[in-house]
Amino acid sequence: MEILVNTNSPITHKVFWQGELADADTTPTVEVYDITEDPSITPSINPGTILATVSTSKSEVNLGTYSVYLPLTLTNRRRQLRLVWKYSVYGNFVSREHKVYVQVPYADIAQAMDSLGVGTDPSDPNYKTYSELVEAEKWARKVIENYTGQQFYLYDDVQVVYGSGSDLLPLPYKLAELHELYSKDILLLDNINNINNTSYSIQVSESGFGIRVNRANMLDNTVYVANGMISPSIHDNINGVFSRGVAYRVQGRYGWEEVPDEVELACIELMRDYFSKDKNWRNKYLSSIQTFDWNFEYNSDSFRGTGNVYVDQILSAYVLTQMVVI
Repeated sequence: MEILVNTNSPITHKVFWQGELADADTTPTVEVYDITEDPSITPSINPGTILATVSTSKSEVNLGTYSVYLPLTLTNRRRQLRLVWKYSVYGNFVSREHKVYVQVPYADIAQAMDSLGVGTDPSDPNYKTYSELVEAEKWARKVIENYTGQQFYLYDDVQVVYGSGSDLLPLPYKLAELHELYSKDILLLDNINNINNTSYSIQVSESGFGIRVNRANMLDNTVYVANGMISPSIHDNINGVFSRGVAYRVQGRYGWEEVPDEVELACIELMRDYFSKDKNWRNKYLSSIQTFDWNFEYNSDSFRGTGNVYVDQILSAYVLTQMVVI
């Protein structure tokens, strides 16, 4: 399941015994572990270390239903947690676990409520529960990611790309921080431990969709020879540093430090679509609906992209196949 960053929404667990809901003998406790897949900081994360042991509360109306509220210190950033529920039922010890993803939303829920005109009073016809709004944001976020091919938050990943004989190495996804660079499994650069096994400087390109060599502070061969020094082999390669056909492993923090305004706007508009009455019809691929006094037919484009032409337009610059890589 998901909970949003910087929230402490309830995480619910139901106790089953012999196929039926049952109350535990005592209120369950929950052990919390960090199991984030992060290649850059994995050595500092021990998935076997308990981050916290949290007490739970029992539902007053539902049999065998318990909730836990995680401390905000555990949800202050995007991560993946493993929750282990421990309790006993009729004298039998039980341990159950599930994963919780702490996720960055593409739209602030409070702002989305204002934009959508959602009521806060349950008697309001436009009233939506917090859970409904969170589900709408999740749906909109997945649609945006599927359409653009991008994730608009920071995440650690490794990409293997091939050089083309230039000083620029294009990447398929936006890179925010370069951590390590390997060539044929040989370490060239480790920015985390300040290791540089090259004679040149490598940095993230201006667009973020590549890394490039910074030659601004480099001396050419003439200067090295004049001073009785052996010039670095980099200057012998007139075609560029990243050799053609050579595999480079680029490890770092990918994605976006902040959700772009256009993506946030698109998310809210898609949340509006989520609550619209015709969503269920389109989900069934119905292109024409007719009654005694009205009828309408969907354009074929309704089943392409995000299904919303306005959203498609404002997201067009973020679709990877349409973006400039250099």
